[in-house]
Amino acid sequence: MCKVKVEQRLLCAPETVRAEMHPAILLLTAVLMAPPATAHVHPHTFLTTPEIIQARGYPAQTHHVTTSDGYVLELHRIPRGRGAAGGARASTLSMSSLQNKIFNRGKNSSINTKENGKVVFLQHCLLCSSADFVMNDPDQALAFILADLGYDVWLGNVRGNVYSRRHVRLSPNQREFWDYSINEIARYDVPAMLTYVREVTGSPTISYVGHSMGTAVFFAMMNYHPQINNWVRVMAAMAPVAYLHNSRFFKIYEDYLELLDVTTAKLGIEEFLMNDPGFAKLASVLCSPLSPVKFICSAIRLFLFGLNSDYVDKNYQSVILAHNPAGISSSVMRHIRQFNVSRQFQAFDYGATRNQREYGSTSPPRYSLARVTVPVGLFWSEGDWLVDPCLCSKEALVSLRLTEDLLCPDLPQDVRQVASELPRSSSTTGFL
Repeated sequence: MCKVKVEQRLLCAPETVRAEMHPAILLLTAVLMAPPATAHVHPHTFLTTPEIIQARGYPAQTHHVTTSDGYVLELHRIPRGRGAAGGARASTLSMSSLQNKIFNRGKNSSINTKENGKVVFLQHCLLCSSADFVMNDPDQALAFILADLGYDVWLGNVRGNVYSRRHVRLSPNQREFWDYSINEIARYDVPAMLTYVREVTGSPTISYVGHSMGTAVFFAMMNYHPQINNWVRVMAAMAPVAYLHNSRFFKIYEDYLELLDVTTAKLGIEEFLMNDPGFAKLASVLCSPLSPVKFICSAIRLFLFGLNSDYVDKNYQSVILAHNPAGISSSVMRHIRQFNVSRQFQAFDYGATRNQREYGSTSPPRYSLARVTVPVGLFWSEGDWLVDPCLCSKEALVSLRLTEDLLCPDLPQDVRQVASELPRSSSTTGFL
């Protein structure tokens, strides 16, 4: 008679075939034994960003813009809040003190939004898409909060993600399609989207909100197009990325990331973590409330959002994992890692030969944060594994024009002294 040992190996009589329970078999067995998950799949799991917006009761629009180097980018727009017949509606929202401070400084928490014409552009993070700003309840998702406050909300999508996989002459199956880094996103994508938003809305100025990589491309963009400073009223940098050499994430995973970098380069893998409909279906099963292996989703949530992930709706996990990762080029991943290895915020390092051709020097030029002249607010979480507070650098604080009252609360004293002497923005009554 067979005996079962804790190593999950069956020790049977000699004439019996010995079988080993591979973890994948255990996982598959758990999935097959689970109750039918389709009845418990969140209805937003397989929706696009515009469909999620409409499902929440907001108007949604889809726009396309072609960059000067041929990429066709998709933008999503929420022109007004729920129930607004036109323009902004008066809205009273129950906002946290932080939200109130960010979006309505100097006003009461009971907010009347009869100010028409304010346009805000939201740029997503690494491996993300426009969906990241709408994947939560309306009082928790930034895009919906701003729409209900009377803003004309625009959501960008950079080249190569699930919504921006077209080109006027290239196919995603061609290597050349993926030959881009943060350089190109900053030089072509974001300027093209901001130009388009200004043309459509007729608004000369736009408020910019960047998350993680969305901040890095903004800072880099001003090195290519300093005139865009005149278009931006204010910039909110959430989990700002520029200097990453103090990042806990890289300190822990740098060896693995180096191996991944080398492996993808040798194998010629140009697209990194594409958005896969099959993965969305798997996530809908694994992350359903009745799934016996939903702890896997909880572990992923812990990795993505840290220990303080109480604001992440556990029933929304399948939606998040169905939309993320959204795809990016492997070169962008290498560029982010380069920020850590080089200890510099600089253009992509192609190697001496191509650097000479691209930049006129054998090493990549540094991005200067001093080129950013708009008021900037820095926001981060102490639980963020990737971002070290205040861009990990005194230089960043000295260079940026920080908005009043939004300075980092836990700065070292010497940095606080330098930052306190910087000019503050006094012309904006509200942050956005």
